[in-house]
Parts: sequence; structure tokens; C-alpha cells
Amino acid sequence: MKMRLHKKFIFIACVLALIEVKPLQASPWVMPDNLLIRHDIQILVDSGALNIPISTWPIAWGDIAYNLTKNESEMSLIEIASFQRIKEALIDAEMGGLSGQTDIKVTKNPNPFTWFNDTVTYTKSAGAQSTFLSKNLAINLKVEKIPGDTLFNESYLSIARGNYSIDVGSKKRWWGPGWGNSLVLSTNANAIKGLAIERTFSDPFESRFLKWIGPWDFSIMTGELNHSRTVPDPRFFGMRFDFRPIPTLELGLSRTSIFCGETQSCGFTDMLLDKDDSGYNSVSFDFRSSHLINETPLAFYGQVMGEPFKDSMGLFGFETWGLIDSFTGLESYRVFIEASSTSCEFYKNNSSKYGCAYRNDVYVDGYQYDNSNIGHSSDGDSITLSLGGILVANNSQLIKSKITMGQLNRGSVSSYQLKENRTNFFNFMLGYNFDLYWFDIPLGSFDLGLGYDIFKDKVNNSSENEPRVYLAWSNSTDFSQEKARDFSEYLELIEVSEEDKLLASEDNKKVKKDSFTDFGNLDLFEIIDVLDQVSIQRGDTSILAKVSTSIQSADNIISEIDSLSKDGKTLSDYLGLIDSTISQRN
Repeated sequence: MKMRLHKKFIFIACVLALIEVKPLQASPWVMPDNLLIRHDIQILVDSGALNIPISTWPIAWGDIAYNLTKNESEMSLIEIASFQRIKEALIDAEMGGLSGQTDIKVTKNPNPFTWFNDTVTYTKSAGAQSTFLSKNLAINLKVEKIPGDTLFNESYLSIARGNYSIDVGSKKRWWGPGWGNSLVLSTNANAIKGLAIERTFSDPFESRFLKWIGPWDFSIMTGELNHSRTVPDPRFFGMRFDFRPIPTLELGLSRTSIFCGETQSCGFTDMLLDKDDSGYNSVSFDFRSSHLINETPLAFYGQVMGEPFKDSMGLFGFETWGLIDSFTGLESYRVFIEASSTSCEFYKNNSSKYGCAYRNDVYVDGYQYDNSNIGHSSDGDSITLSLGGILVANNSQLIKSKITMGQLNRGSVSSYQLKENRTNFFNFMLGYNFDLYWFDIPLGSFDLGLGYDIFKDKVNNSSENEPRVYLAWSNSTDFSQEKARDFSEYLELIEVSEEDKLLASEDNKKVKKDSFTDFGNLDLFEIIDVLDQVSIQRGDTSILAKVSTSIQSADNIISEIDSLSKDGKTLSDYLGLIDSTISQRN
């Protein structure tokens, strides 16, 4: 009877979700599984249009809306494209009420190496969720059917009070600056069920002694791990503080612990102070520093974690990004290179430390939940090198790819989950995200791709080759809508206001009657702004209405406006007419 209800719930949600598609799951937060939204947020942060910590996920939409600082007219083309997508997401995030979402995923040979992406981790799954949002309340119920089990992951109740939210249930989390992995907390394992308190707005301290810290974020959580462990039902504790002392630098401090359990004491203070070997108590530090060198944006990031800290594992990366204006249909790109070692004292490469990482003498099952590592997806004693990237195309299409190679379980420690022996590996994936429409009818969001894995066991001298294909589909609908939040007052500060437009109009009127506007001294956008204003005043917007709004080069925009003239006039003729009109008007 219970299984029948689950199937019925999923079937009803599938039918209802065909009504209307939405680009993001209804939530007060940006979840750590959306590469495109993270790319956009990162662009705005690195350009100075947004100043918030972004290495603790999920991130509250309200914090993003409240801290947008640049005026739209001050943004570059790549910033404008990212801002427009964030703006649309914020408008969606304002809406509350009851909504639902359905997901179907199938794959041959699931990818064992997860990253900051909604990776398909089961051969097949069908899920449905229902979400209710109001101003201070968020409820999400998710049911996912996988082979041999039914999961309720990512189901939660969240209440907002002041500048904090209190959550009961489970949410995806990602702590750290990495794109390929996080040593501390990633989406590799299922979300841990428990209690969490998270800061909503990252406002700086008002105290003049602490104001140097800049915008800061804080999260604390605790939950229960599996019963089927050597020490049944241990507790997991996590605490994180990250901040931006200067606009180009973000720092993070994390503390995670496994303690308590049926046969162990549950002294919270002892765990917090790490007294008497009270459990697995790790400390981590991470950073991300962004720069602009020869007009090329780039960033360096790193993360170290150890228990104790001298037994640290390490992860370090480099990334760059930019605008694509030489290929029609493409907007921007991001590329990263990331290297990691999950062996203790990674800086020494000491084989005597094999079996130390993510392990503890008391909690011998290690740093795992539901048989997957809570942190790095390669588990302990592995060394990996990843090259990954994304291409953003028109209409928010996304092409993503990642190549990872290295060696797993270098000490052949039997308790590590991914491979039981020292194993060389090569992992490749290529994916494509897009929204599909039939005329104006949305058919859902699709993610399809392929991959290939090669594993060579260095102990048994055996090898495995595993090709992979996958398809994921999701669709959502609003059963009832009401505006639960209002971000408009923040967005209006970013958009060009009517007052600014009026002031610009007054400045234009100050031009002498006997003079002409020198278009040679104006850039393209100022010329188009004048063209726009005069066309609207004359009631002639037919040409501008046909001009593409996608990102193009200056020559392409001028050529497009020129070619759309039906009366034989060139762009120069129109500019001359505008020049004359402005000079004759008061």
C-alpha cells in the first residue's frame, strides 16, 4: 500500500507538471547544483556588482537582491547578461504559494565523480516534490524512487526569524570555493537530515572594531548518520564562517565532527573543544582570490582540511572566464583547473599516512553517509587533477564538460568506498542543458550527456572501461501563486531609473540650437540611446523593435540596424536626422 501511494503521488505530479515550466526549483535559496546560476553570481561578485560571500551554499536570494550595487548602465556586456538571468530568477523567487516539480533521470553507468552540478547518480530515478512558500515559511516535500528504495532527501521545513533561518530536514550543501569538489561538505553524499541555522543577509558588523571583516556568512548544522555503522547512529556536526575582508578576497573557516552514537558519550562541549579524543573533529580553511591581469579575469582558490590540522588534505584550483563575441549564439565561458590530494600531510606525500584521511580510530567507518563520502567524491588517499568548463549560449543553454584523472585509494585501504585497491582512473563527461518548447508551450528542462570511465587496478592488474550516457528531465508548475517577497526596491536601484532618464533628457536640451551632436565622440551605446529616445518621441519604433537584443559586436549591431531600413536610408542618414532634430529642439 505504501509503494502504491508513492507511485500515485509521482504520477499525479508528472501530469500536473506539464502545465508550465519554471527555470529553477521554487526555493528561498540558490541550491548547489546549478552551474549557470553560480557562474552568473560569480561574474557579478568578481566584477564588483555584488559583494557577498559565495562559498557557503545554499545562498539566500534575498542576500543577492539586497547587495546588488552596480547600476545597469555601469555594467559590461557579460555583467548585463548575468544580471538579466539573476533578475529573472529573483522575480520568480518573489512568488510564494504552492508549487510542484517532477524529475526523471536515467543513465548507464552513473558518474562516480560528482561536482558542482546536478549529477545523475542512480541508473534510474523518478521524483516528485511539492513546495509551499510564504514570507517566513518554506516547506518542501520530496519523494524519489530509485532501484530498491524510496528516498525523502531534500525535504525540509524552514522558518525565517530576523536575519536567520531555522531548518528541520535536509538540504543540499556545498562548503568551499571549488568547482570540481569540496573537502569538507559537498553534494557527493545524500543530504544529512537534521537541524540547521543559517544567516540570511551577509551584512558587515556595525562595530568599528569588526567592520574590517566585511560581509560575512554563518551556518551551523547537526544531524544523525546511519544506524548500520560500527558505532550506530553517530551525530554529525558542522559549523562554517566565511567573509570578504576586501572585494577580491573571500576566506572561510569550517569545523565538522562525528561524535556521540550508541556506544559513545555525547558531550557536545567536549566535542566542540576536542577534549579526550571525543570523536572525529576536523578543521578546514579555504580562500579564493580574484584578479584582473592584462584585461583577463582570473582567480586562485584553495582548501585544506585535517583532523588534526597538521594531517591536512589539500585542494587548489585556478579559473578564468570571459565574454564570447566571436561566435554567434555563444555568450560567455568559464574554465577551471583543480588539483587535490586526500591523503594526510598531502604536502609531504607520505605513504606512512595512508589510511588516515577521513578516518578515526573510534569511528572506523569514516566520514561518510549512506556509503558515500560527505566531502571529496574520490574518498581518502586519492590524488586527482580536473579540467572543466562551461559555455553559456543564447536562451540560457549550457554546455558543460569535465575531465578528471589520477589515482584512487593509493594505500589500498579496504574501508575506502570508491575502489578497494590502488587504482588509476580517467573520467570524462560532456553535457548539454536546455529548455524545450513546442511553439510557446514549455515541455520542460533537459540535461543530456555522455561520458567514459577507465579504471586500472594496480594490485590485481585488471581494468574496467565504462561508457556512460544519461538523460535528465524536470518540469514544474504553480498550483497557486502569491507574492511572498518583494525585491523590486533593490532591483530598481540597479536598473536605470526614470529620474536618471529625465536628467539625461534635460542634459540633451542644453545643446545649443546652432550646434550638432558629434557622434564621433560618443560610444555605440550612447548613440543607440539617443536613437532610442528620438524614435520613441517621433512614434517610430519599428526599426528598433526588430533589432536583436542578444550580445553582439558593435559592427554587427550597426549592420543590423542599417539592414532593417525599408525606405533606403542608411544608418548615417538616420543619425544625421537625429542630429538635426536635437539641435532644433528646446
